[in-house]
Amino acid sequence: MIMTTLMNYDTPGRKMLAAVIGQALTPDQLTMAHHLMAAEKPGRPAPRPEDVLFWLRLNMPSAAERIDELLHPAE
Repeated sequence: MIMTTLMNYDTPGRKMLAAVIGQALTPDQLTMAHHLMAAEKPGRPAPRPEDVLFWLRLNMPSAAERIDELLHPAE
């Protein structure tokens, strides 16, 4: 199930989300997502984990679904 709500993450939450994203995506997938995000808005700062998750939900829904399953295993 894909969670459509956006959450505000504090620093520990961001670290946890970054770890889950790293667990769900291969290094190549994560690099590709970062490159594609940077191409959409050149010169933007490095994306926060929640920005990556939002982008993945729009562009790589199966990857976002894996992340949601890791974040919310009981749902």
